[in-house]
Amino acid sequence: MIEVSATLAVLLIAVAGNPCNQGTTYDMRTCWSKQSDAAASELTATYAKVAARFAKSGVGTVALTVSQAAWVTARDKTCAFEYELYLPGTIAPQLGVECDVRMTRARTQHLASLLAKSSRAAEQPVSPPADAALKRLYRDYLERLSKTQKSSLAAAELAWGSYREEACAIEGSSCFTELTNERVTELKASWVGEAFWP
Repeated sequence: MIEVSATLAVLLIAVAGNPCNQGTTYDMRTCWSKQSDAAASELTATYAKVAARFAKSGVGTVALTVSQAAWVTARDKTCAFEYELYLPGTIAPQLGVECDVRMTRARTQHLASLLAKSSRAAEQPVSPPADAALKRLYRDYLERLSKTQKSSLAAAELAWGSYREEACAIEGSSCFTELTNERVTELKASWVGEAFWP
């Protein structure tokens, strides 16, 4: 069983109980779009604070910029995969935006945690339980996906792996495990049918 960070658990509960999940499909899409804009604004502000702190401490911001660009690619590919899961259904656009909101809020929280750290701790490998949970989830997903969806998931995973490498090169400590657990949580949240994981 993976451990979900308290922050990410709160975010998932907030999204699940979100008032945007009521009304017509159009109402839901409009509401989620507004939440996406708000989440993007919060991320921009938090990123600026982290970049300023890095610059002030003489660390430099190139690695942070590369990490952020890798995250954007991972988010876009992951949300495209989640969108494609529900095509041609009319709910697909809403679920794509929900993915964007979840991932943007998680990234904001992750960056905010950098502001609380005073120094970079030694990098630790991903914990075996987190690694096993992600591999099991991939296997279970692949058994249920079409060829096109598998291709989309593979592209998303390559982008996410690149992001994880870039982010953890900056952060150290238990970053690999934290981001792996975050990934498992995101992929589980994207599946709106009957859960197939333990």
